Amino acid sequence: MAEGLLLDGFLPRYDHAICVSRVFRASPDEVFDAVTNLNLFQLPLTRVLLEARALPGRLVDARGRHRGPPRTPEPPTFRIRDLPERGWIVLGERPGSELVCGQVGKPWKGAGGMPDRPVAAGDFAAFDRPGFAKLAESTLVMPYGAAACVLIAESRVALTDEDSRRRFRRYWLAAGPFIRLMRPAVMHALARQFPEPRQFPEQ
Repeated sequence: MAEGLLLDGFLPRYDHAICVSRVFRASPDEVFDAVTNLNLFQLPLTRVLLEARALPGRLVDARGRHRGPPRTPEPPTFRIRDLPERGWIVLGERPGSELVCGQVGKPWKGAGGMPDRPVAAGDFAAFDRPGFAKLAESTLVMPYGAAACVLIAESRVALTDEDSRRRFRRYWLAAGPFIRLMRPAVMHALARQFPEPRQFPEQ
């Protein structure tokens, strides 16, 4: 992209990343709207994966290690557009083509783990307080030829010190496999909305 990635402006250096992409035979606007409003709770596989992803943190809470405020009720849907209601912040957006959300926290702690003072979008890139993870989720749709587009979904995690890197590695051993499976599941769900043209028969 001539303008550069919004994601690179907020998290150019990182410790972990997941990136998946797929071509869709539809306009960029259609695909961007579909992916940002896709309710993962309506997809049986992704709902199971979301529950499994949260399990390590819930086990920590169950052991009584969490001393923060009680959990707030979650939104009834799980869409990219719902991330601000789940403690994320919108870092940047190019309407119809790119959306980047971020969060600073301690995913290995389960509930809680946020900084005492909320981190604003303008402070996200420079935040370096020890003991935290900076997470960024990017959704990017680019034109591909005259009648198609490429959807790229990327997640990046930057840890602010060695202790947080060690803690995140332990968390990732348990949650990482489920998080990695969610991206392809979302791509398959979108593919059902934008089916491919019929393939040439094999000879």
